[in-house]
Amino acid sequence: MPAAAGKMTRGIMPAPSARGSAMTLKQLEALHAILKTGSITGAAHSLHVTQPAISAALKYAEQDLKLKLFERIGGKLQATPEALAMQPDLEEIFERVDTLQRTARNLRDGRAGQLVIATSPTLVDALLPRAIALFRQHSPAVNVIVHSLPTPLAVERVARREADLGIVYAPIADSGVDSEALMHTEMACVVPVGHALAKKRQIGPADLTGDAVISLGASTRLGLLINEGCHKAGVAGPQIAIEASSSHAACLMVSEGVGIALVDRLMSISQKFDDLKFIAFKPRIRVSLRLIFPRDRSRSRATLQFATQLRHSLAVA
Repeated sequence: MPAAAGKMTRGIMPAPSARGSAMTLKQLEALHAILKTGSITGAAHSLHVTQPAISAALKYAEQDLKLKLFERIGGKLQATPEALAMQPDLEEIFERVDTLQRTARNLRDGRAGQLVIATSPTLVDALLPRAIALFRQHSPAVNVIVHSLPTPLAVERVARREADLGIVYAPIADSGVDSEALMHTEMACVVPVGHALAKKRQIGPADLTGDAVISLGASTRLGLLINEGCHKAGVAGPQIAIEASSSHAACLMVSEGVGIALVDRLMSISQKFDDLKFIAFKPRIRVSLRLIFPRDRSRSRATLQFATQLRHSLAVA
């Protein structure tokens, strides 16, 4: 059976099947075209082949099936009852072929399929809404699945090929992934707009003694960066009173008057916390974000297009 249902090669038709009953897909295509157009000429035109090629295909089909499919009556080609009985099945076959070709085009263009993303809760809130909105404008038929996980688990999902890509905080030591630089951000102190500290340009650990401090756990990637940055600067790290699951959760607590927070400044991108002010934290703690992909695995069109849309969403933020 031919590998694809593309156009027939001009002037070259397959010989009758050795089994004497099985039609080739090209013969089916020719028969379908004749039934649709009502003539050899019309079928040749629709398939972009010569009339002799269509005539040969019809001849071989009749030989294989041992059936007369068309007769000339009054100078016109007329389908026999046997050919007309086959027409509904032919229509169904070529509807399925058209669907397959359309699916293949959509997959090629990144407009169909599935995209699985693994990232941390903070980055889900800060980066994905806008990026997914842009991506869905181009590829509305792609099923997007987001796994919100601690950074080590997100890396593991990608390394095990259970996710197409991940967005994670550096550093990354897993040999099962390839990574690309995405962007740099930094830690910020978040206070209510009416707080006494809201007028400061920078806030250090010593400024935090009068309030409950909300931040990520000490064992998280951001928590480790805070402790490491303060240690390098020779200052004591802030005493964390409340450990939040994400920077978004920490900001919500600040909005409710629970305390002040140390979070990834990316949260300010969302512009959903008008009642809060993001202030630079001193010592400056730089945070690197990276895109990761399964190593030694081809990247789908949807994966590549989402990565492009993500970078675009950050460029215009």
